[in-house]
Amino acid sequence: MSRLASTLVACALAAIGPAYFTGAAQAQSGEPIKFDSPTAELDELVETCLATEGVYRIEGSDSICYNAAIFPREFLSLAEMEPADQIIITSPGGNVATARIMSGILDGRGEPVVFAGQCMSACAMVLLPGADDIRIHRSAHFAVHGIVMMPFKQWYAWTHDGEEPSRAAALQAGFGYDFAYTMYQSGRDHMKGHLAAQNVDMDYIAEVSKRMLESARQEDCRVAPDNYWGMLDAEYLQKYLGDRITYMEEFIQSWDDPNNNVYKDITVPIAPRTYIFEDDYLTAGCA
Repeated sequence: MSRLASTLVACALAAIGPAYFTGAAQAQSGEPIKFDSPTAELDELVETCLATEGVYRIEGSDSICYNAAIFPREFLSLAEMEPADQIIITSPGGNVATARIMSGILDGRGEPVVFAGQCMSACAMVLLPGADDIRIHRSAHFAVHGIVMMPFKQWYAWTHDGEEPSRAAALQAGFGYDFAYTMYQSGRDHMKGHLAAQNVDMDYIAEVSKRMLESARQEDCRVAPDNYWGMLDAEYLQKYLGDRITYMEEFIQSWDDPNNNVYKDITVPIAPRTYIFEDDYLTAGCA
């Protein structure tokens, strides 16, 4: 690994240390959102990036394309690349903990980040609120993965058909021996640590989690907490990310958006901005 990459990774690891204060909410102007007009130059770069997977410098430009899941091999190759004018990111997501390392790499590099196409799971939960100069292409689709803020009793009842946890079950979870809950809690704790370190209000994740929970409660059939997806719209992003957003085209903001072509055929909506993948819906017996 080069000295540059080693330095970026070291900064990234330092950034995920314990820091559990809640950042102040971003100031809001209350004015209607004014979207930026599309440009042919950005459209061409995004089209190229969305068409070809990988991590590479787009030919004939000074832009980097990151079209990949958030895995170490991919983001470490990003750390090795020479500086660019901007990094275009489209990603199905990945593990929250490793995404925090990639977020630290992006912080260390310092280029503007253009989000285009799918930005799912850890992309929307970690990379997006971690960026300092956010640019949003109209093809973007942001979706948070899972109802992540349940306390143990609520999580247990949800995953055990409404059953209250016994004292033994609560102790087991408290000592980390309930593996399923430990994994769930780990994701939640990483989100708290990441948002605090980035000085983003904890409600960035808590509000969408609550919205998904409220939508799920209206349904007769339930799936696992991590099988719900919550879309983020422009008002939401402006509320929590504020001046970090330096450019924003009118992107995909609800399930029924005419431009939501990729996910309509494979997901089931339960609210305007909450959906479940069809496979998970059917597996849970919700047909």
